[in-house]
Amino acid sequence: EIAKQEGREPRRYHGTFATHPDNDTRLQQVVGEAKNLTVANPLERREEYLRQTAGLIFGDSVAEGVVRDNRFLHRDLGIAITFPPAWQVKNLPDQVVALSPQNDAALQFKLDPKPDGTVVEYARRVLGQKANIQALKIDGLQAALGSNGNRLIGVIYHQGKAFLLLGSAKTPQLLDARRGVMETAARSFHILSSPEKAAIKPLTLQLHKAAAGDSYAEYAARSPLGRNAEQYLRLLNAQYPQGEPVPGQTVKLVE
Repeated sequence: EIAKQEGREPRRYHGTFATHPDNDTRLQQVVGEAKNLTVANPLERREEYLRQTAGLIFGDSVAEGVVRDNRFLHRDLGIAITFPPAWQVKNLPDQVVALSPQNDAALQFKLDPKPDGTVVEYARRVLGQKANIQALKIDGLQAALGSNGNRLIGVIYHQGKAFLLLGSAKTPQLLDARRGVMETAARSFHILSSPEKAAIKPLTLQLHKAAAGDSYAEYAARSPLGRNAEQYLRLLNAQYPQGEPVPGQTVKLVE
């Protein structure tokens, strides 16, 4: 479903030089072998297993930065930035990426640990000398904001590092249409206060006893997992794509 929302094929990796079977083939092999195995008086102990999972970290660790309500916060770097509402935000190992709901524009948030020159010079090196670049202050920091064609850049210097927000769209016209929310994202960059740092906590698995009338849609509405929360919660509880919790059922939630 996520691949469909993003207008792409589902990702299935199989290395060109890999000697092992691809994931789909391996899964079918395992399922086939499992059908031939039987255990007398099997012990499921599902409730015990669930108790062991309570409190496990789900998703990003605090050390890698976390995404909360389209806001990226990094405790160790001491910074935060807010991406446009309704955009799909992903925290990757080397950058944070946000995609527009129409999949016609994207933002990339990156770190350059050793930038050269002024913020304006830096921005021009990235976008080209003909780029329209403006020097400004963002949260009291030296910054630059500008664009060229279908690309946009925001650069903020902080503690000897350059924080880059790179925007792109399919056409210059689409960039103009998305310019407002992209520039708002760049201007949202700010230094975290001590209370903000202390408030950054990882998401964890928690157990909940379902009551009459509970539904995954209801759980999703108050979940921090974003627009695909219902699908994630269904997968966690082996009730995807349909089915609802029954009263007394132990349900895994993310909080």
